[in-house]
Amino acid sequence: MNYKLWGAIFAIFLPTQIFAMGYSSEYVSCMNSAGSNNTTACMQDELKQQDKRVKSYFNVLLMQYDNSDERKAQKDLQKQWFDTRDQRCAEKNKSESLGHKSRYYNCALKMTVQQANSLEQKTYRYR
Repeated sequence: MNYKLWGAIFAIFLPTQIFAMGYSSEYVSCMNSAGSNNTTACMQDELKQQDKRVKSYFNVLLMQYDNSDERKAQKDLQKQWFDTRDQRCAEKNKSESLGHKSRYYNCALKMTVQQANSLEQKTYRYR
């Protein structure tokens, strides 16, 4: 087959926003340039991006459920995951000091990247 035809077919099925597994290149650059200085800002920005990734892939998976009760159950599970992440990472302590804030964002970011990667892998079954 012609490469242009394959390219056109591929472009049609691309989602409007593409994410890649793992941390973004912007995050890696930010952390490298921050060195040992305050890296919390880098982690905050990356957490926002990873939250978007989780929500985007979750919505793709949610479309696979025909029953509204199943969708509601999945939404509840996803909400529980966010609540558990914030509890486990002690979100309430992030305003106490820079150290607490840094620990929260580090923990939340790791958990969120893992969740996003897991959801991304699951969505490949539906493409």
